[in-house]
Amino acid sequence: MTITAFYEGIGLCKRAKAAALALDGVYNEETCAPAFALFDDAKTWEKALSDLRELCGEDADGMKMFVCLSHCAAQRAQRYHSLGIPEEIYWTTMRFLSRFLHADSEKAGHLVFRWAWWFPRQLALKEFRIGAMEYEMLTAEGECRISVHIPADADFSDEAVGASLADARAFMKKFFPAFAEAPMYCESWLLSPALRELLPEGSNILNFQRRFDILRVDENSPAALEWIFPDPKVNPEDFPEDTRLRRVAKRYLLSGGRIGWTFGKLRE
Repeated sequence: MTITAFYEGIGLCKRAKAAALALDGVYNEETCAPAFALFDDAKTWEKALSDLRELCGEDADGMKMFVCLSHCAAQRAQRYHSLGIPEEIYWTTMRFLSRFLHADSEKAGHLVFRWAWWFPRQLALKEFRIGAMEYEMLTAEGECRISVHIPADADFSDEAVGASLADARAFMKKFFPAFAEAPMYCESWLLSPALRELLPEGSNILNFQRRFDILRVDENSPAALEWIFPDPKVNPEDFPEDTRLRRVAKRYLLSGGRIGWTFGKLRE
């Protein structure tokens, strides 16, 4: 697969595609190959990223790293094919790159990529986008578990979430049987009990919450603000109110409320 075909496949916008192609000289197959191989093992992900940063040199906006990771992702298509994983899942999974590049660039006002630290999961075939949700396979103390992640562009309707969960189970059973019955967990502001006070009955977020047993709540975590508001560092009184969620969340926060961060286990 050519890198141009990869950029087209992940839906990279015209401006970002042109910038990435202009930087393509940073990629050298021979020098990058050892770092790419390190993505196979979670224990060496940090080493892989460190080696690529050294190869990239000055890279304030992260675009050189974006180019290198894109080349690695394009090469990993063969692994999907050899396992029989549908091409659609490959592309929806790899669109993580374009999704965060576009989102971060919109906030910054210029092209920027800040999510290289997360992408080894996709390169190692440990995380997949299946329908609405993303599923990360983890092993801790001999136990297999699946972490459910919620993409910002997900169809969050009850039907789409239900279909994604069912399809993920079928996917794991077929391609990664050790995880076929693994418990699923989710850690997100979207599970926050505080949202029950802010959202109407029947909202997609509350329907999603009902699928989980809440195990832990960190009311002091400010992480939710980064997902709700475009610039969480501004004075809360200046938070925008252009969506219903932002309006009610702003009022709640200004009145002393906390949304926090919540960890839950899927009911099955």
